[in-house]
Amino acid sequence: MKRLLICCLFGNTAIRLAKKMQGVADAHRYQIQISGTGADSFASLAPAFDCFLIAPHIQYKKEELKKTIKEGQHIEVIAGYPYAAIDAEKILKFAIDRMEELVE
Repeated sequence: MKRLLICCLFGNTAIRLAKKMQGVADAHRYQIQISGTGADSFASLAPAFDCFLIAPHIQYKKEELKKTIKEGQHIEVIAGYPYAAIDAEKILKFAIDRMEELVE
């Protein structure tokens, strides 16, 4: 099972989005575990995850967050509108399209 971590500034929206995305992933029978966190906890949680999504309002932290993950791991910024709409289906499709290893 692959693990995807979503990060926003404080974690509230990321956790909410992760729960919705997990429901979509389960409905499609993808073997993905999805969790959310705030930027302050990212470095301590990152070693347990395979791929990462970042909220658009903290995309300026991408390079900083990238330094805390393993070489070659994917870290992508979620587009603004799907994130604001908490469109779990669209964001999960984006993640799978960009991170093939999620559905290997």
